[in-house]
Amino acid sequence: MKTTKKYIKCITKALPAVAAALMLLTTGSCERRELYVYQDYFKQVKILTDWRHYDRDKWLYPHTPDPYGMSIWIFPTDGRKSEHYITADVNNFETYLSKGTYEALVFDYSPSEYGKQEFIGMDYANTAKVQSTPAAYQPIEDIELYGDPAYAHQMLQKQVTGYWTVHNQPEQMASDTTMMNIISGKYDHYIPYKERGSYQSTLIQQTFSMYPLIVPWHMRVRIPIKGIYYLYKTQGTIAGLADGFFLAENRTSDDPCMLALDDWEVFVTGDNEGYIAKTFDTWGMRNELWKDYDGIKQRQNWVLNQKTPDPFFVSSAPKDAVRVNLAITLRDRKTVCHFHIDCGNVVEVYGDTDRLIIGNADALSIDLRNVLTADEIPTLPEVEGVNGLEFGGVVIPWKDGAKVEVGF
Repeated sequence: MKTTKKYIKCITKALPAVAAALMLLTTGSCERRELYVYQDYFKQVKILTDWRHYDRDKWLYPHTPDPYGMSIWIFPTDGRKSEHYITADVNNFETYLSKGTYEALVFDYSPSEYGKQEFIGMDYANTAKVQSTPAAYQPIEDIELYGDPAYAHQMLQKQVTGYWTVHNQPEQMASDTTMMNIISGKYDHYIPYKERGSYQSTLIQQTFSMYPLIVPWHMRVRIPIKGIYYLYKTQGTIAGLADGFFLAENRTSDDPCMLALDDWEVFVTGDNEGYIAKTFDTWGMRNELWKDYDGIKQRQNWVLNQKTPDPFFVSSAPKDAVRVNLAITLRDRKTVCHFHIDCGNVVEVYGDTDRLIIGNADALSIDLRNVLTADEIPTLPEVEGVNGLEFGGVVIPWKDGAKVEVGF
């Protein structure tokens, strides 16, 4: 009993101190305010991709299927590294972005699905590039490509280096870019907790449309030949075209490459005269040689003013900017004649009024049939055919009917 009274007495003595402390807390505490939450403002960005120009013939055959996959690269313009996504949905893609300016890039499939080209510098928009990889065939020595090593040395003196590596022709691909200006609230914006609603209600959707266009060009080279009856097989290379394409900047590279051109077509147009032709894919002319090319404007002018199938653009590049090298095996199957033709100044761009909106699906052409002088036209010496056959090649003599070229 004495102990209990002692505890009660101690508590009674402490009550004034407790009351004073409570009063101090009550009068000295911060003003009571409503609870606020920190709110990040993001925008839900939706990219709609229309693949109507994906295939070169899709304008003619609209049921050509879309690609089965798509890559999206988003490049912040403030110096941060890009983010990329791969999706099987090639028509709709959604992501979330904070305030800022971005450049978006889309192209078909994923980088790993391309076997003859590689994607480099994809962290930043100004370095994002697709370029051809080295081909499986590489010449053992210069003479295989040029015949005369001295001539090859002269070529290196006149042009940039790097021509000794033969690259693959580009695979078909399509891409498009767009700038995205994402406007949103500041990161330090606060709202009352009871007014915050759901997280989805804080997201504002912004939609961008993309229309990928074919990136590589078709190119067709035609070269007149005298003594065409003596031709058995033609191999060759073309040097000086771009080795790749900067995807975000929508331009070809300034670096050259060499492409192997085998299995040329042969056309007989007269008595022992004709021409050879080869169609292949390329990234196009090097950007430094292509600065006076404005595809849309020049194509529109051509459509308005031309009624004939004339080119709407002719290159003003130096003649030796592009070089075709030929190694023609004659019908005796052992004699090889080498020819080297500079033709950078005669690269032409052809289009069609129905293909105005398809962009790079137009065709490049080097047609030397009416360009070379009589002395410049490759002339083949007369040789006997294998086993005494008069014609050892694949050409058709004019007297038996000529092969006729149709279309571009």
